[in-house]
Amino acid sequence: MTAHNQSKMWCLVSQPNSVILEVEVDPKARGQECLEKVCQYLGIGNEADYFGLKYHCSKGEELWLNLRNPIERQVGGVPPYRFALRVKFWVPPHLLLQDTTRHQFYLHSRLDLLEGRLKVPDSLVAAKLAAWMAQAESGDYDPQSCPQSVYAQYCQLGGVNTSRPQDFIQMIAAQHRELKGNKQSAAEYWLLKEVSYLEDFGEEVFQTKTSNGGRCSLGVGPHGLSVYHPDSTKQSIPYTAIQSAASQRRSFHLLYLDLDSNEATLDLKLETSQAASGLYRAITEKHAFYSCETVRSAVTAQFIRDLKGTIVSIFNEDTSLGKKYVFDIRRTCREVYDNARRALYQSASSTFPPIEESPEQQIHNTPEQCDNCVDEKCKSSQRKFARLLEAMSCRICMDRGIDTAFFPCAHVIACSECAARCDRCPLCRAEIDQAKRIYLPVELQQLPTC
Repeated sequence: MTAHNQSKMWCLVSQPNSVILEVEVDPKARGQECLEKVCQYLGIGNEADYFGLKYHCSKGEELWLNLRNPIERQVGGVPPYRFALRVKFWVPPHLLLQDTTRHQFYLHSRLDLLEGRLKVPDSLVAAKLAAWMAQAESGDYDPQSCPQSVYAQYCQLGGVNTSRPQDFIQMIAAQHRELKGNKQSAAEYWLLKEVSYLEDFGEEVFQTKTSNGGRCSLGVGPHGLSVYHPDSTKQSIPYTAIQSAASQRRSFHLLYLDLDSNEATLDLKLETSQAASGLYRAITEKHAFYSCETVRSAVTAQFIRDLKGTIVSIFNEDTSLGKKYVFDIRRTCREVYDNARRALYQSASSTFPPIEESPEQQIHNTPEQCDNCVDEKCKSSQRKFARLLEAMSCRICMDRGIDTAFFPCAHVIACSECAARCDRCPLCRAEIDQAKRIYLPVELQQLPTC
């Protein structure tokens, strides 16, 4: 089928590793249809909310495709349209339930590290990150065939202007040697864990000008806004301090409370009106995703109209002509995790469908036969037992049982092997002063692991 066929439309979607997927959608399709087809093909349908599609507008800027609006009304030119699959909402790796999702996070993190969007000023941390990538891509360290070419590409890790010591490649090799035995999936997980500790993790960066004409960068991340000034100083504005935000043409205005609880303003000018709208959209969507229990209707229902739609709406207020939604966020971080967890549990349960039995057979079921029981009480007990097994499994490897407590936060979520690699608690991200072995009741220790 050709790209000019009026019944279908082609979209070319590139992954962070430059592999391109061809997606066929309806000419009037919304962005959500294209993203869902890509995620379904990659096997990440239950966690698609973490991702988005980016495209280059006519002025060369890279913008997020609004998934609730028709594709053809956002992207200029003629099909096939070109998009990039990227992580839109970053979360720590222990919140990712599918290996396929974690792999896409890894690919995007790797790309951001190599292209300098994630800053790694410390050379030891950079060597550790490079070693995890080498382990994921080349396997165990082999002194007979040391992958010097692989190490060499990591010399500018975290930015081309970042200076590294002359023995940086040897530092990578030394770190790589210590990772022997880690599988690719484990290496990808630990790289994501290290990346999640970086200062600018999950930030979407906008290049702006201040009211006095100076240039600065504004990062919109999981916890709030970060203003990076040319003199290398950083100003943090948490979401809880923001009073209001608005964009008009190329200008962006922010009203917030400073450290002394006094009202302060931040007036910025961006390159284009689309960039200013993108900044306003990023702040609203990320605040809703990371900080709210649910997405409010005030966010989901907000829309604008073009001139033609505005004129028609004067006579017919309910018309959808020219209607464009401002935001396309559907779920918060907690809702995405809960929905994905529920969907994966249901899909696992449906793999073993119940067998119809007589009431007498149900009464005399053995424990082995109980897996196919149709009694609701029995099913409820099975679900509770499954949750108990999951609760007793390490949250990091999901293989061994939990046997270690972190202090001072006192969270018990990991096995001793995974705990030895943690500098911060994977749950609350508090620094770990001590990790102590705990001894559960004998009855719990005898439970089978997942």
